[in-house]
Amino acid sequence: MDCRGSKHLPFEAEQLDESSMWEIRKEVGESEESRTRCLQILRKDLQSLNNLHPCLEEDFLLRFLRIAKFDHTKAFQKILKFYQHQDKLAAVFSKFSMSLQKAGSLNHIWVSPYRLENNSLLIIALGGKVDYNVYSFEERMYLELLCMSEIARRPLNALCGVTIIVDNAGFNRRTFFEHTPRRMKLYMESLVDFPLRIKGYHVVNHPPVFSIIIKMAYPFLPKKIRDRLFAHPNDNWKSLHSHVPPDILPEQYGGKLKQSSMINAFENIPQLDEHYRQQMQFGSLRNRRLRQSMRVISA
Repeated sequence: MDCRGSKHLPFEAEQLDESSMWEIRKEVGESEESRTRCLQILRKDLQSLNNLHPCLEEDFLLRFLRIAKFDHTKAFQKILKFYQHQDKLAAVFSKFSMSLQKAGSLNHIWVSPYRLENNSLLIIALGGKVDYNVYSFEERMYLELLCMSEIARRPLNALCGVTIIVDNAGFNRRTFFEHTPRRMKLYMESLVDFPLRIKGYHVVNHPPVFSIIIKMAYPFLPKKIRDRLFAHPNDNWKSLHSHVPPDILPEQYGGKLKQSSMINAFENIPQLDEHYRQQMQFGSLRNRRLRQSMRVISA
């Protein structure tokens, strides 16, 4: 299927038309004046902290300003919370390693070659595909953070956000017991604290027992994400299609795309890993050595 010239922008698009850009910037409160002023204040506030080595790059700071709708005070607090969570993740990720071959064989996250009408990127995560006899929950989480970090690096994605479909086909008893309250808390905090706009979170092919996991996750989710969380029934995809059009979905979800046209999010794991570890260089001075020494993926 070729959506060029239609209402669906391609995955690789770098910019929007002038009218769409104006609407999104209006939604997040971005203007030339607010951008210049808030970046200046945010950099000054971050540089005043003696216990933090912050990233001051414009693209990075803009991710937080946009999710905070250019309230520089909220953006500042979100950055501090983000770095606090980075330390928690480093403490977990520094305890294990996996080979590049193992990391590259999971392939459970795919991206549609076309965007939604709101220009958010469509991500499909095959959660039920993960074999927990082979992978740990923490290994899965690390790989997913590599993908999300790379997605957020592209300015258009940071501006328009992402829509996520989680497919739990294959969800079994072992999968259920891997989702402990402690792990779910860490996973949900990673989702909430990450500087990327979540425009929709859709769960499909979920067994009845998955409702227990959703109840575990709820307390860690802000109201905005709760309102965008949908667990779709088995109704021949009618419910899912009311949110995500078939034009940009693969055939297994009643869509019009071949699976071969989907984009593998793990296409270049060494590069993803390098970018993520570069991000980990910033944060609290107290745990800097731990973050710098973290090396999850080995050749």
